[in-house]
Amino acid sequence: MADQEVSSPEGSKGHRTREQLTIALVGNPNCGKTTLFNRLTGSRGKVGNMPGVTVGASRAALRSVPDWELVDLPGTYSLFAQSPDEQVTQEVLLQSGGGRRPDVLALVLEEEQVRSGLFLVLQVLAWGSAGFVLINETQKKVAREERESLDLDALAEGLGVPVRRVNFVRDTPAQLLEALVAGVTGARSTPVAESDWPAEQGWEAAVQELRTAFPAWSPAQATFILLRGAEPIQTGAGEAQQVERLRARLAGESNATVSAWAAQLQLQDAGRRMERIRELTARALVPPPAQKRTGQSGRPGTTQRDRWTTRIDRVLTHPVAGQFILALVFFAVFQAVYAWAAAPMDWVDSAMGMAIHALSQHLPETWWSSLLLDGLLGGIAGIVVFVPQIMILFGLTAALEATGYMARVGFLGDRFLQRLGLNGRSIVPLVSGMACAVPAVLAARTIPGKRERLLTILITPLMTCSARLPVYAFLIGFLVPDQTLLGTFNLQGLFLLGLYLTSIVAALLLSWVLHRGLPRRNEAGYTTEWPAYRWPRWKDIAVEMVHKAWTFVSSAGRVILVVSLVLWALARFGPPASMEQVRQQHAQAATDDELAARDAALLDASFIGQISHTIEPIVQPMGLNGTMGIALLTSFAAREVFVGTLSTLYPSPGSETGNIQTLRRRLSEEMHPATGLPLLNPASALALLIFYMFAMQCMSTVAIVGRELKSWTWALGQALGFTLFAYGAALLAYQIIS
Repeated sequence: MADQEVSSPEGSKGHRTREQLTIALVGNPNCGKTTLFNRLTGSRGKVGNMPGVTVGASRAALRSVPDWELVDLPGTYSLFAQSPDEQVTQEVLLQSGGGRRPDVLALVLEEEQVRSGLFLVLQVLAWGSAGFVLINETQKKVAREERESLDLDALAEGLGVPVRRVNFVRDTPAQLLEALVAGVTGARSTPVAESDWPAEQGWEAAVQELRTAFPAWSPAQATFILLRGAEPIQTGAGEAQQVERLRARLAGESNATVSAWAAQLQLQDAGRRMERIRELTARALVPPPAQKRTGQSGRPGTTQRDRWTTRIDRVLTHPVAGQFILALVFFAVFQAVYAWAAAPMDWVDSAMGMAIHALSQHLPETWWSSLLLDGLLGGIAGIVVFVPQIMILFGLTAALEATGYMARVGFLGDRFLQRLGLNGRSIVPLVSGMACAVPAVLAARTIPGKRERLLTILITPLMTCSARLPVYAFLIGFLVPDQTLLGTFNLQGLFLLGLYLTSIVAALLLSWVLHRGLPRRNEAGYTTEWPAYRWPRWKDIAVEMVHKAWTFVSSAGRVILVVSLVLWALARFGPPASMEQVRQQHAQAATDDELAARDAALLDASFIGQISHTIEPIVQPMGLNGTMGIALLTSFAAREVFVGTLSTLYPSPGSETGNIQTLRRRLSEEMHPATGLPLLNPASALALLIFYMFAMQCMSTVAIVGRELKSWTWALGQALGFTLFAYGAALLAYQIIS
């Protein structure tokens, strides 16, 4: 790195460095890598106070040094990867298929977890890669008398690389950039000494043979490939065969199987590194002043904060009390979704209605004004009204993650989940599924066991995602009155909680059935690190709420834009002869009732009317008409489109255009010609709720399941199975209730 020219942070703005660099952030889970990545690049990667939030590599250029690319890698405790997210980190660092490895490694340590983080640091530095250490300062609020101090100079001398300490949250971007530039400028490589290699007969010869296949690799990297226990990533068939042959030869000389031989050597390697960590921390970590004065014994570094954390965990993770508290927390969340969102939803609903009405007063009665008002804005109005509920749900969930409580939820459910073929790590994707199934399926990469990961991915789409929330909120109004129980508990909030619990129970039952039917394997046990409890940063919570709301509106808006344009065209046009006949029959229409009858006849004669007649025999057993069947069909693109489609197909007159309450009232008053009941009544609304609870309607989820499982058979079978079950359950519910 000595021959590289690097601009200072102040001088780097508007200037380009002489050489392009790729800098990878490497560290344990939950040490602050994504926070640093976001602040230096302006990205919006998800941040949470729990392991397993980052599951893929994110790349972005530094805002102030555009020639430098920063790579945020998933957290890992060891380079001997056990789960797919850890394999992402391993693959980027190795690039054994000939790709370019990162030029510099920024090794991130959390100040409170230096001991556990040093294992990965030593393992990475042993490869001979240029690196430096960044300490994320997180102990400012701990009293100085209670705090174990860190001697940066001693740590840097022991590791042989620069060490800088910054606060990823409180320091300015300029300070963070200064630390990064200083680290890159002074980055050094410290390859492991040959005396630290495994003392196995024939080891040196095997390493040399492997380096012949991989000339760019150091002896330490070749050693890692042999110890990894599986073929190196991105190698050709010939190279993989050579590695397997060398492993088999070395294992045979030890009279052991390849897996047992590799596991034993990995344990020996870990023992050597742990001894090195003890030597480093003995010099670099200084006990708290109070402990030195009083001669206290016990675990080094134990502070008042640690003791309080232990006391809180005794309550929150108690086998009985912990489960009760968990139920109480989620009960409060769903009460808040309705109780706190009621007023904002009314404001949004009224504002959208007034805006559309105001536009209708100033726009001429042309086809394009009808397209804008009845098609596009009418559809969007059916979605944005639910944004307050979504913001509250995401805000409260983000606050629970930020405190560190969500990381304990996995422990609470681990023993029970094991009986269903899952484990505590499944909690992260299942809870993420309440936001969106796509990132939730990706989050299953944190699960090491293939069987447990498969089960988790298969049941995750049953979790009630945010796209279902607008549908639920709209339909619950036909089933449950907007009243309170005992003057405190909102009945609609209680019903919504019941829907979420029902979907959770259904997912767990499916896992139990699949667990009993799929072949058994010996899977890895559940282990995770509990982060320290922290107060949420309310600014971050607010940013997360706004970001999620915008993501919801923009993603739903794109689908609604296309769907609304298509539906408007299909509803406006039809076979010329049929449309002209209707116009002639209603040529004398003048009153509101006559005009409404004319519009209904035109809709029935249009292309969308013909499509609805085709669909109606399928949905009529659920108490729906063909027009509502079209709304059901369009929602296979995205569930939330259902309400927007209804707003487009059932436009409200005058000043009530775009008003969700008016849409509810119309659907509850307009009669179904075949059943003689309102289009939406308690029975048909319940049937729709059940259908949306179980149906696999998000095409993005189908695509991501196929990619993650590398099997379209599983993905399409899951989608078809869920949808058929949803239809059967909805049909049965309607027939029983009606």
